[in-house]
Amino acid sequence: MAHTSMRPGFWVSLLCAVWCVYTGDHLLDARRAGPELATPRHAFHRRHARVLIAALVGVAIVGLAAAWTLRPPVRLFGLGLGLAVLAYLASAQSFILPDLPKEPIAAILYATGIWGGPIIMGEGSTSWVLLAAAFHALAAVLNLMMIGIFEVEADRVQGHRSIARRAGPGRTRAIVLMAGGAGATAAAGFALGAPSFFGFAILALQVATPPILLLAHRRAVQHERYRTWGDAVFLLGALPRLSS
Repeated sequence: MAHTSMRPGFWVSLLCAVWCVYTGDHLLDARRAGPELATPRHAFHRRHARVLIAALVGVAIVGLAAAWTLRPPVRLFGLGLGLAVLAYLASAQSFILPDLPKEPIAAILYATGIWGGPIIMGEGSTSWVLLAAAFHALAAVLNLMMIGIFEVEADRVQGHRSIARRAGPGRTRAIVLMAGGAGATAAAGFALGAPSFFGFAILALQVATPPILLLAHRRAVQHERYRTWGDAVFLLGALPRLSS
């Protein structure tokens, strides 16, 4: 959808950055939770902490090397975004800004990291790209809110903040269902006239997934499938790139 061709280093550095933030956040959560309060996910990261930290350093080095090949405006953008992500991680661990809402900030940073480069380097109108980024951010925030609903009790015990804890799981569930339904319908409608029907169809599926998992609560809660499926649907975003 963006009228530009990003260098391979952009996609490598993006993949490395997403994995580093995801893994680093879980390692910090596992350390904060303590062994007696650890969920299976926390226990995994605590048990394999040394290996994961070593992998984190290695992947970060690869990501930085890939980022060095990018055009100067994208490198500068990445530096600013990286500092914002570090501030978010510090806030998520309550080191700074302890009342900052986690879900919308994380979703905006995620969507900005994916779409920022193509927007900066794009030529001509970027209206469709901005619209796609907005739907991507909506899907991300709904996914995080959905996870917060499933884990509201664990978050309460461990002292993690979430929209579900602040607004209540019932009200948060209603928001996810309504926003997810409306957003998925809108994305599907835009797909009919978008430059990339496939891309917007995937965005519609991503937005629809959190409410679907909430409606399938009994099945989704088993083995933390709400996390596995909720996160896996974002991998579909690579398909339009791979098929182009």
